[in-house]
Amino acid sequence: MEVRQITPTDTHRLRHLVLWPHIDQENKCVIDIDNRSDAIHLGTFSENKLVAIGSFFQMNSPKLSEQNQYRLRAMASAPVARGTGAGKLLVAKGIQILKEKKISVLWCDARLNATGFYSALGFHKLEEIYEVPLIGPHQFMWIELQSSGTGV
Repeated sequence: MEVRQITPTDTHRLRHLVLWPHIDQENKCVIDIDNRSDAIHLGTFSENKLVAIGSFFQMNSPKLSEQNQYRLRAMASAPVARGTGAGKLLVAKGIQILKEKKISVLWCDARLNATGFYSALGFHKLEEIYEVPLIGPHQFMWIELQSSGTGV
């Protein structure tokens, strides 16, 4: 498997299939900040087929004290790729890129069924569970990328 940068459009099929099947058309699986200059879209490829995606955006959460943060959004693995390490490779590559950019913290709003995945990668979570309309329960999770004494 190989992780490489992809375009926002490349993410649409898996966003629709895995994350947002309630959206009528695949081409509407767009995040309003997909085309920002700080956006990083990664894909994991297995036998030249895109099997996992994740989008990283420079965005601060008021839940964290650091000012140099990125947010992971729309992380998804194709059903056939789950348990193969495709998602883990993608997050590891994202973390590597963000560390090179001297980013302090990576955070996400994790679906409850994905918190074990993020915890295994070293993410911490806040206990509060909140509902995202049409999608379901989530938890705030983060990982410190630079030694700076992350505080919530």
